[in-house]
Amino acid sequence: MVSAEKEKVVFNLSGEKIPFLVPREEEAFYVEARDMLHERLAVLKNKYSASANLNQLLTALAVEALVDALKVDDRYSKLKNEVDQRLDLIRNSLLD
Repeated sequence: MVSAEKEKVVFNLSGEKIPFLVPREEEAFYVEARDMLHERLAVLKNKYSASANLNQLLTALAVEALVDALKVDDRYSKLKNEVDQRLDLIRNSLLD
C-alpha cells in the first residue's frame, strides 16, 4: 500500500527556495534531483555567467533535463519493442 505521508524537500536554486511536499517513497528521487540540479547549475554558472543571466541558465537547465527525459523514454521504448519481439519469437518457437 502506498504511504500517504509527505516529506518536505527544499530546492535552493541561486537563493530562490522552492519547497516540495512529496510522498515519502519519492523523497529520495527529489533529493537526488535537487543535488543533480545544484551541481549542473554550478557548472553552467561557471561556463556562462559572463554571457547569461540566472533565468537563461535555469531555462538551459530545464531544457537539458527534458532532453535527458526524452532520451530515456526513447531508449525504454526501443528496449520494450526488442523484448516484445524476442518474446514473440520464443512463443512462436514453442508453438512449432
